[in-house]
This record gives sequence, structure tokens and C-alpha cells, in this order.
Amino acid sequence: MNTKITGALLALAALTLVVFAAGCIGTADQTAKVNDTVNVFYTLTLEDGTVHQTNVGKEPLSFVLGSGQVVKGFDAAVTGMKPGETKTVTLTPDQAYGAYSYDTYADIPLSLAETYNNGPISVGSTFLMYDYSTGAIQVVQGEVMVIDNESNMTRVVINPPLAGKTLTFEITLDSIGKKTT
Repeated sequence: MNTKITGALLALAALTLVVFAAGCIGTADQTAKVNDTVNVFYTLTLEDGTVHQTNVGKEPLSFVLGSGQVVKGFDAAVTGMKPGETKTVTLTPDQAYGAYSYDTYADIPLSLAETYNNGPISVGSTFLMYDYSTGAIQVVQGEVMVIDNESNMTRVVINPPLAGKTLTFEITLDSIGKKTT
């Protein structure tokens, strides 16, 4: 066989192999990385087995990895996943919404606490309320610690509703979008 033809065939074979390998690596290596926009389905289960929240069968949750849009344990769990992959992770409070804390509280009018509670309150009553202090409206859980009937004020400890809880997430990475800059 002619050496020019043999050389050309070898070069063509090598190029085909490189293109094929690059294509395989490109799809096999698609993993979720920091700054990627990811779309996930998840089911959140509490320690007692109760399903607290899910988006399975609905729209996927879309967020940018590493941006702080989700709790750090969820973020870490999705990092490195491939589209179509499903995993189950259990997050301790420090990986999720933090420990329940008595350090953050607000003194609010008794009437406002009763409005949030949809009725009379007592020490230990819990209810959801809105926190406007961060510039973004967020729902927090208030727990009544002290009621002062003379001043018509109550001291309410404020925490995220899932603070202090161990959470289990079943996560499926649906897709990876474009990287953000």
C-alpha cells in the first residue's frame, strides 16, 4: 500500500479517535459545578418520615450553585452530580437552617402576636410571621417567651421554621444550564 495513503488513513483514524474521545469526555464529564445554574427535583422529609415539601411532578427548582440561594448542605450535595443522577442526603442543622437559638428575638405588641397566631397566645405558642429586617421578606417562626400584660408587649424568639431539625432530601439533578459570571 502506498505510504502516503497509509499515513493519511492513520491520520484520519487518529483524528476520528480524538473527536470521538472528546465527545465522550464532554458528555460523561458534565457535572454540576460552582456558578452553574442547576435545575433539581427534590423531596424534603423530616426525621419522623413526614414529607414536608416536594417539587416532584412540578417545576424544577432552579438556582446557581455556590450563590447561597439554598442551604449549604443542599448546595454541597448537588455539586458534582450529573444530569439524571439521584441521591439522598441527610443534613444536620448546621448544614441546613442552623440550631434553634434563643438569641434572636423581638419585642412586639401583644395584639400583633395574636394576629400572627390567629387568636390568643400563651407562653410557648408558635406561629409564622414575616421578618423585614434583612431587606427581603422572609417567613420566620416566632415562639412566645414572655407576655407582659401591663405594657401589652410580648417577647418572641425568632428562628427559621426548620431550625434545629435534621432534614433528609432526595435530590434528582434534572439539568445543568449555562454558567453565570
